[in-house]
Amino acid sequence: MNDENIHIGLLLKQCFSYWKIYVPVGIACLIAAVCFILITPKEYEFTARIQLIQDHQGIVSEMKMLKSSGIGALLGGKSSGLNADDEMIVLQSRHAMRAAILQTGYQIETRQRRGLKKVLLYGTDNPFNVLFPEQLLDTLSEPLKITLTLSEGMIRAATVKSKLFRRVKLSNLPLPCRIELPTGAFAVTSGSNKEVLVGEHTFEITVTPLQTLYEALLKKLVVKPEVTMSDIILLKIDNESKQRGCDFLNTLINAYNHYSRGVKVKEAGLNARFVKERLDTITTELAYLEYQIETYKRMNSIPEVSLYAKSAMTGSQQLEKTILETEAHLKMLDYVLAYLQSPENEYASVPVVDGVGEKTILLYNQLILDRQRLLLSSEHNNPALMLLNNQLAEQRKMLVETITAFRKSIRAGLEAIHKKNHTLNTQLDALPTQEREYIEMTRQQKIKETIYLFLMQKLQEKELINSPDEQAARVVDAAYSSAKAVYPVKLIVLAIALIAACMISLALCYVKYSSGQTK
Repeated sequence: MNDENIHIGLLLKQCFSYWKIYVPVGIACLIAAVCFILITPKEYEFTARIQLIQDHQGIVSEMKMLKSSGIGALLGGKSSGLNADDEMIVLQSRHAMRAAILQTGYQIETRQRRGLKKVLLYGTDNPFNVLFPEQLLDTLSEPLKITLTLSEGMIRAATVKSKLFRRVKLSNLPLPCRIELPTGAFAVTSGSNKEVLVGEHTFEITVTPLQTLYEALLKKLVVKPEVTMSDIILLKIDNESKQRGCDFLNTLINAYNHYSRGVKVKEAGLNARFVKERLDTITTELAYLEYQIETYKRMNSIPEVSLYAKSAMTGSQQLEKTILETEAHLKMLDYVLAYLQSPENEYASVPVVDGVGEKTILLYNQLILDRQRLLLSSEHNNPALMLLNNQLAEQRKMLVETITAFRKSIRAGLEAIHKKNHTLNTQLDALPTQEREYIEMTRQQKIKETIYLFLMQKLQEKELINSPDEQAARVVDAAYSSAKAVYPVKLIVLAIALIAACMISLALCYVKYSSGQTK
């Protein structure tokens, strides 16, 4: 009869009898953990914070929202603000990351063995500079590993390894020097810290392909709102060098601001082109009309403008103001409609027209912006781009129909206003023909002056957008490093070593116990 009870004391006694197994295993795992901690370079966490600047913030943006007369919101008078999710995508875009990588030299890592660790040299710590053409760094498909042995200001030995070509070996090259490779050439020059070059030193340089490095950094970079529904964006990344980590985040923020400002300036330039075309036309018409008025006054001996204006505008100031604004509005709608229907403006942003489906126009402009961003990272035959082009065509058709219908409704309203103006026309019929013609010319002059002043304001807004303080994000906290290293974490490494020692010991004990039972 078998005893099915578990004897704890006997089990512990058997476990302790295998101490010759788990004690050496435990010591070996502990030594491995300590060696890992000593060999692995420390990494620190770097943090930066930026605040998205909405269009309604700041005195400059307030000036942009000024209105001249009752039609001030016809073009660009409203803004949809910034979307935090979209801006975080722009921050992590390949365009912004590439600029930060190239400016900080992130692709080129120089290391020197000091004790058990291979220390990363960056900035002033690097005794020499390795300069690659930007085109080579962009198109490199496999890593380059370069080993340099320097002594007394000379490269005693140089070895370049890569899957792209056979190993290249050189020796006794004075600094600075140029090294030719099958993929291109690079230069090695002396750095600022020449004290490191006293004696003979060996350095290992790794050049990583841009796409590989971008994908690796994209996994390490954390970009998220500080809190839910906040305009404060938090950026975090881990790195060995305190200086390089700070430089990378700060450069990334600068690249994002530069790109965002470029988009705003480009959009403002498109609107400015439209405004300048209209402004040139209005200026010519206004100058010709002023010449006509001057000639008419001289030929008909009209002495005083106020006498005629007073007799014509008595009791109808508010009505005249409405007519002026309505006709100016019609003129602006004609300009916008012609601009929208022009083939050369097929993928240009459309000025916002007051009362004509502002949401539709803002959606159309957002599609234009999405198309511009997609073109930065794709070809013209990209299915997503073709789908976006179809959406833009349908949206443009809807805009033309909407503006046309709105124009018809304004024209109908203007006709109603003219009917109400019948009394004024009756009074004007009683005036001499010369006075009536003169009043009509001055009325047209006021309409064109109103449009002229409005267009001038839009040109001033463009100058404000081009001002140096125009940026998408305000730096709340420039990049700073954590006080303690975040990797490797000693407790976690030791805990893993303990778990590994237990598992290995149990496996060996089980094997030995099984073999003993078999015998």
